[in-house]
This record gives sequence, C-alpha cells and structure tokens, in this order.
Amino acid sequence: MIDIPPPDSLHLSSATGWLQLGNAEEALADLAKVSDEHREHHEVLHLEWHIHARNKEWERCAAIGGVMAKRHPDDPAGWINQANALFYLKRGREAFDLLEPVCLQFPENEAIPYNLACYACQFGELDLALDWFQAAEQIGDPEKIREVALMDPDMEPIWNQIQ
Repeated sequence: MIDIPPPDSLHLSSATGWLQLGNAEEALADLAKVSDEHREHHEVLHLEWHIHARNKEWERCAAIGGVMAKRHPDDPAGWINQANALFYLKRGREAFDLLEPVCLQFPENEAIPYNLACYACQFGELDLALDWFQAAEQIGDPEKIREVALMDPDMEPIWNQIQ
C-alpha cells in the first residue's frame, strides 16, 4: 500500500485522535478533509468504518466494508468489517455466506472462523458454530479465544460446550 503524504496523513492522524477521544463527529470532520486521491486508501476506509461503527451506523459500515474488500481483496479487514456490519444488522446468514469462502484465503486469521461461529450462533446452527469456534482455536491461542468467547454474548448459545 502507498503511504499517505501530508496533509492527508495529518488529517488521518487527527481523525484517529478524535476517535480515540470518543468524538466521532470531529473524527468524521477531519476525515472529510482527506483528498479524493486518498479517500479509498485502506487506512482511511478502515478508520471511517470504525467511526461509523462507534455510531452504530451499520448500513454505512456494510457499504464501507464492501469498498474495502473490493479495493483491497488481499486484506481480511474489509471482508470482516463488511460481514460484522451485516451481523449487527441482524443479517447473520448473509454475513456467514460472505465470510465463509474468504476463510480459505486467510487460513492464519482466527478472527474469521471466530466470527463465523458468532454468526452461526445467531441463526441457531449451534453444531456449526462449535465447529467454527474449534477452527479458530486451532489457529490462535486456544485459551485466549476461549476466554474471549466466554465473555462474548454472541457466543452464549455455545458457552456450555466451550467451557
């Protein structure tokens, strides 16, 4: 990926700071100052997704995730962001169908099977959810993944099986 030169890098940095301070409105204002040339840079899109996620603007997040996946298909973040936005829109099956084929493209990314487990929990396929949870454990640190899952309300339907 190309580096973002000033002044766009400064706008991105300022927007990041505002988001870290919890001010999504100011973060969006600074992000809007990034030139058209760099608007679809991965870092800009990723920050924009997080700003809209903070505001629970999931339709906008789904659109941004789609742009990320299209412009940067070799980075799992766009795929994960788009799928998570669909999940928060209560479109778990659609999120699952989007992310499942991508799992093979990123075999070392435990977030993908973990998210697939969350999505399967939402639409009630608990055996499938447990399979994906176990796949995530095989990729990442099983203790950390189990600890996170046992605090994740999305995984509650399989808590008894993963304890």
